[in-house]
Amino acid sequence: AAAMPDDAVRVRVVAAGLNFRDVLLALGMYPGEAPPLGAECAGFVTEVGSAATGLRVGERVFGMASAAFASEVVAPAAHFAKIPDTLGFADAAALPVAFYTAHHGLFALAGLKAGETVLIHAAAGGVGLAAVQLALRAKATVYATAGAPHKRELLEGMGVAAVMDSRSLDFSGQLRALTNGRGVDVVLNSLAGAFIE
Repeated sequence: AAAMPDDAVRVRVVAAGLNFRDVLLALGMYPGEAPPLGAECAGFVTEVGSAATGLRVGERVFGMASAAFASEVVAPAAHFAKIPDTLGFADAAALPVAFYTAHHGLFALAGLKAGETVLIHAAAGGVGLAAVQLALRAKATVYATAGAPHKRELLEGMGVAAVMDSRSLDFSGQLRALTNGRGVDVVLNSLAGAFIE
């Protein structure tokens, strides 16, 4: 069994999230030194370090841990949270990396604030959906792109001000028109090539 730091919890893994990084690792295509497979999981707390707070043995939790493709993980208690009763293990295991990535981009890097505007590209993907929810919760005005009509409809139903097609560069002119030429304060982008410019 892994050593148990004072601020850590031991979690029996029930489900682990599969990320693009894991696919690259499995295919031997990951650049640089390869980290272990798995970065997020959900399960039951089986042990709590002496200085860890907020979690108890037996609780259902989800969070981030290195080498999460395992039967158990040991990680800082601060990296885990209780799973809401309405959420299953598989769904919970798929949330941490997407929400952490979106939160880091929007707030740590871009400093998004209430009243600002943000364009979220590929907003119907995992990070995109997390970003939409976080930006709306922060009281920002959200514009988005998505590739399919049913995805655009989903985003509009979530409260996105306008949703444009992510498979065309037309969004640029449309966004200028929607904002009277001002544009947006923040862009969260996962597209490439001409979409960057």
